[in-house]
Formats: sequence, C-alpha cells, structure tokens
Amino acid sequence: MAKVIVGMIGLGVVGGGVVRLLSQERHLNLKKVAVRSLDKKREIVPSCELTTDVSAVIDDPEIEIIIEVMGGEQPALDYIRRAIEKRKHVVTANKEVLAKHGPELFKLARDHGVTIFFEASVAGGIPLISTIHKGLEANSISTVMGILNGTTNFILSQMEEKQVSFELALAEAQRLGFAEADPTNDVDGHDVAYKLSILSALAHGRFAQPESIYREGIRKITAEDIAQARDFGYRIKLVGMTCRLESGNGNSLSVRVHPMLVPLSHPLAAVSGSNNGIVVIGDAVGELTLVGPGAGQMPTASAIVGDTMNLASALMLPDFATYFNPEIECQWAAVSAAGQWRCPYYLRLLVADFPGVIGQIGSIFGTHNISISSIIQRGVQDKGASIVIVTQAVLNSEMDAALTDLEQRDFLIEVGNALRIFQPESTKNAQ
Repeated sequence: MAKVIVGMIGLGVVGGGVVRLLSQERHLNLKKVAVRSLDKKREIVPSCELTTDVSAVIDDPEIEIIIEVMGGEQPALDYIRRAIEKRKHVVTANKEVLAKHGPELFKLARDHGVTIFFEASVAGGIPLISTIHKGLEANSISTVMGILNGTTNFILSQMEEKQVSFELALAEAQRLGFAEADPTNDVDGHDVAYKLSILSALAHGRFAQPESIYREGIRKITAEDIAQARDFGYRIKLVGMTCRLESGNGNSLSVRVHPMLVPLSHPLAAVSGSNNGIVVIGDAVGELTLVGPGAGQMPTASAIVGDTMNLASALMLPDFATYFNPEIECQWAAVSAAGQWRCPYYLRLLVADFPGVIGQIGSIFGTHNISISSIIQRGVQDKGASIVIVTQAVLNSEMDAALTDLEQRDFLIEVGNALRIFQPESTKNAQ
C-alpha cells in the first residue's frame, strides 16, 4: 500500500497527540501542518514542514486528507469548506462546526465526491460514531443517550465522593485540567448539545439545530441534592438524549440535555470521574452501552488517527465516498417542545414551618394531575422546613404549571431544585 499524503490544520494539545501517533504509521505521510505561530514552543514538533499559510496545506495537490484540529467555529468552518471544494477528504473533531453547519457540509462533501470523518467529535476515544454508522447499520435506532461530557461527570462524581459543593468540585476540575478557566461550555450544557446534534444526524438522519435543543446545566445541583438522590436510590448525572418520537410527526425528535436522577442499578449511574457512558437502543441489538474516556489528548488523537487510517485504506476502493458518507438529510430535524416530555420528578422545596403545608402542596399537585410517590420533611432550618418530593411520571407542562402555582403561595420560600428522574423502561417513548 502506497503512502497517503496528509495535511493538518492546528497543532495544539490534540494536534500534538495526532503527530505522535501518525509518526508510528508507515502508510501515512504527514507533509504539512498549518499553525498560528512558528515561534511557539511545542512539546511535540513534527518532522514535516510547519507553515502559517493554511492555503499551502489546502491547495497542495499531493495532500489527499486534511485533518482539522484547530477547534472553534471560525475560521475552521471556512477551512473545512475550502478543503472539501478542493476535493480533499476531511477528518475533524470539531463538534461545534458540525453541529451548527452539518447539513451544509455533508451536502458539500457529497457534491464534491469526498467524505468527512468525525469519530473524535463525540465521546473522544469511544468508537461511538463508527458503531452507530456502520456497526449498527442493520438496526433502526430509536434512542441515543448518556453521559457525554467528562468535565461535568467529574464534578458530579467529586461532589458525591468528597461531599463538596459545586464550586469546590469545579475548582478541582480546573486545577486538574478537566475544566477550562471559563467552564460555561461544559457546565451549562453547550458541549453536550453540539454532540446531540451530531448524534441525531447519525441515528435519525437529520441534525438538530443546537438552539432548538433544550439545555439545562449543573450549576444548581447542591451537595444536599446529591445526598437526597443517593438516599432514594439514585445518582445525579448530566444526561443528553436524542429520541425518535413514536407518536405524531414521524420525523420529530426529542433532543435535550439536563441533570437527571439515574437509578443506581443502571449502567450510566456507575460511570464515574471524567469518563463518558452512552446507551444506544436499536430494534435488533436492543440496548448497547459503551463506556470509556470521552476526552483528553491521546484518546481524541486515537480517534482522529483511526479515522485517517480508515480513510487511507478506503481510498483504494472505487466510489468509496458514497459508501462512507452517512445518509444525512439537508433539512434540520423537527424537535419537540419540552412540555411534551413525560417523566417523574424530584423536588426540593423550602417552605414556612406551619401546619397544613404538606396538605396544601398535595392539593396543588392534584389540581395539576400530578401523583406524589413520596413526600418527606427533611428537618427544620432557620429559614424554614425542607420538603423533598418524588412524583410519578408527569408531563413537563403540568409540572411547570404546578411550580408556577406553588410560587404564588405565601408558604413557599423557594424551590431549591426540580430535577427529572430517569426511567430506563420509558426511553423508547421519549420520556
């Protein structure tokens, strides 16, 4: 097999890992790497040419595959477009670009007879993309869900294991390099929303626009919530989910990311630290769980170089781009409104400590068709009494109406938290 000529855009942490792995592959020849600065000190320096001129990489007629590892939306989007228009195959880990511009880019690739490989864009070192795209090709996928962000999973694990606040767990994640100085992208769910857009395209044939995805982060989770969840037999996780709805519009999806109480008996509850855990449900295979490192230099580089090796092998096949390009439509997916979801809830309320409050709460919930599984007073504080409630499955719209009603009552001091409870048996019905 002749060597395949490769070019790369970006040489940060992940790019350094890619260089290290490519140096071990005798069938791949890294010819040029485009960087922002030639003067920057680097831990790993490739033996090939470094240049600040991206066009020198994209326009090189010998280069067949462009690896994009610079990250961010722009100018990465423009570089990927130009590479495709030059009939270069693209390997990228750029979830933001794919989530926001996927329909356009995959159509452009089809029109130019090239393909985009993107294993590293979701779940890092876990072979999730290839598993859904090719390994489960015989299945109709109803649901892909799980823990898709290692930073938030590390924070929640630290809060439980060390019984510390969100702020202290976040500080530890930043100290260890799991979280950025500005953690917004992770802790507020943007990162998972991008990944869900990509997974929606793979599993259901259409990207979900990131702004249409319901997104709720973990900033409001407290050590008290972690402890209460454990007492009830749950562990709190930030769960992303894309489900094909069985009723109504057949093209409609339920796509969202938010904290959930996951039963301790479910595999996702056991995913700890910075690992990712993903469940794929297919009509033939049933429920498949994949667990492993979701980020980091070498796991991400492993996925990128694995894609590049697969591409290099496939270049010898006639019309291989048609085979490798996933069947993704140009239109964005229709995404259901949050009010249509149904699931149980965990509620933590702070109320004035006087007789009859629990009865009033029960009456309000009954008015809004909410059945209570358990209601417990967890003690009286200086500010008031702490009430913990677990409900039966309820429509989100009915829960929102009940909470709005509660907030008008004089006895309510605050809604400490309102979290959804994960029901494994209901995932195919887009709980």
